[in-house]
Amino acid sequence: MKQSNLARLARGTYGSGGEVLDKTIWDTAILLAATVVHRLFTIPLGGGVPAKTLDRTNMTQGGQMPQGQNLAVRAIKIFYTTIGALATADVQTLYTFLRTCTAEIILPGKDTMGEWTLMELMGTPLLAAEIPTAAGDNIPLISSRFHGIMPLNTPLVLAALTPFEVRLTCHTPSGAALDGDFIGIGLTGTLQRAS
Repeated sequence: MKQSNLARLARGTYGSGGEVLDKTIWDTAILLAATVVHRLFTIPLGGGVPAKTLDRTNMTQGGQMPQGQNLAVRAIKIFYTTIGALATADVQTLYTFLRTCTAEIILPGKDTMGEWTLMELMGTPLLAAEIPTAAGDNIPLISSRFHGIMPLNTPLVLAALTPFEVRLTCHTPSGAALDGDFIGIGLTGTLQRAS
């Protein structure tokens, strides 16, 4: 039976076959010099102290994808925001933090599903601060192109109700200069969900 144009155009918003769409789930940690390990994606929207708002996470359940959803992660995104302008001396502190902090995707009962330095995730092969040796010196360094997206050659599937977290471990204390800064991780891919 041939459908009318109106019936054809009305299909798709709600249906019994489920849907597939692009999706990023994200979570954010606040840096503190005394905190060595940050566990992201474990506290849902509205949880924690202070309560996580949508700008800090879009996880509706802590540590797992909701029932009826499956995310094939194809890229990891990383975001960093300072709470104020960095002093010149603190630029190197930030660079050291990016070099010595690692990110791991953890699924309980499995070995790590991936591990990277933040330097690699941000796409920064060179991090160097420069101090002019004489007034007027302006010799440019090779500049890194911060892009903050790490594509995955093999998608990582986060199935419904399977526990997971992204663990950031600071192997060198971040120092008071970075206290209060925000670091966020986004897991981007194809979401399949029942409608």
